[in-house]
Amino acid sequence: MGVNKVVKTQRFIHNKTDQLSYYANALLDGEIQDSEVDLYCWDTIEEWSQINAKEACLTPLESAFWYLLHQISFWSSSEIQTSEKLKNEMVSCISYLQGYGRFPDFCSGIRP
Repeated sequence: MGVNKVVKTQRFIHNKTDQLSYYANALLDGEIQDSEVDLYCWDTIEEWSQINAKEACLTPLESAFWYLLHQISFWSSSEIQTSEKLKNEMVSCISYLQGYGRFPDFCSGIRP
């Protein structure tokens, strides 16, 4: 396995966690349109497609990252804002990604 691939994968996730947390928080607070979140998600996936991460192991941080990205791209803002379960899951993921929460047991994010 190439160390360079692992480093690129980890760097990508690390560099994107703050941005993802920002978008997820804004969606939770009703401060951003679904269309803007969709653009962010597609841009992130397009950037990810430039990284060949097949050999890198999926870390808990990366799993939480992909789980949260999926949640904000799959559910509408109104569905998220009216579901306590979704809100709580997103807050748990955001906390973990920002380094002050523990890994959420429900996270099962996978790479696109």
